[in-house]
Amino acid sequence: MPDFMEFQLCFDEAGREIEILDVTRTGENEYRIEETPVFRPDLSLGDIIKVKEERGVYYYVETVRKSDYVKMVRLLSREAAQSLELASFKERVLKCGGIWETVFGGVLIIHVPKEVEKPLKAELGKIARTHGI
Repeated sequence: MPDFMEFQLCFDEAGREIEILDVTRTGENEYRIEETPVFRPDLSLGDIIKVKEERGVYYYVETVRKSDYVKMVRLLSREAAQSLELASFKERVLKCGGIWETVFGGVLIIHVPKEVEKPLKAELGKIARTHGI
């Protein structure tokens, strides 16, 4: 298993847009993002980014390579978040080689290989309709 490190990733020179992320070093000044940046929809888990470091703060420079995962995002109701259907769905995501995350207690972010996107997207849609989301 790779050694994750946590760092502050800054997206502007003034230091106003900062997110703390887990990453894995892949090269000189290059890191693989190991969790979804919440406030940057253009970046995703698995992306390789280039940064510059100044006094312990890492500044985003560019995306070197996009993730191989397809990202799906769904806002969950409390009922859906606690449902057995969603728990089973998350297990299937993991078995297919995907990853899931929950942020802010109700935003589900799913990362799956492209080849399983359609069936899992359909299943997630069914769960959403069942629970009124």
